[in-house]
Amino acid sequence: MGFIQIMEYEQGSAEALADIQNYAESAGDEITVRRVTVCSDRDKPGVTVAIAEFDSWESAKVNDEQEITQEGAENAPDDTSYRNLDVVGVVEM
Repeated sequence: MGFIQIMEYEQGSAEALADIQNYAESAGDEITVRRVTVCSDRDKPGVTVAIAEFDSWESAKVNDEQEITQEGAENAPDDTSYRNLDVVGVVEM
């Protein structure tokens, strides 16, 4: 079953995107995240939402245990909130 983690925090979207790109480039094959979509919240200026997609919850857990991921979490904005979602289906429109 697919797994998605949504992170919401106060940071400019350009800076957030650059941080995630640096993370991906630095981590190489160590990480198991498949894709991260970075969004700016139109209703809350200065708020960024990042949607990370994994093959499974287990895959996300492996990713979380990586040193580079732990370092990234330590440097995340203090107000970061997380939502952990099991994917039960996707309907293509």
